[in-house]
Amino acid sequence: MHVELDTKVKNWLQSKGDHITVKSIQVNGCCAPPIQDLMTHLGKPKDSHKYQEIKVDNLSVFVEKHLSTNEKMTLKLTGIGIFKTITAKV
Repeated sequence: MHVELDTKVKNWLQSKGDHITVKSIQVNGCCAPPIQDLMTHLGKPKDSHKYQEIKVDNLSVFVEKHLSTNEKMTLKLTGIGIFKTITAKV
């Protein structure tokens, strides 16, 4: 998997600890089909054996193994001030 980060994401991650985890979540509804999305959180995963570590410059991106395909993942910084977060898209 190729992970793409822009300069804003790299700088923000370096200030927060150099590690980010990307995992999939599934939301089930009563009247609609289940929806799958990606969720990010800062730091290393607790169960690291389920993740593949991808190095980008001096940053570590931990991606769930079943998401590790030949596709490109893009991480973007969104929000303002203390409400900044990183979103992931495949």
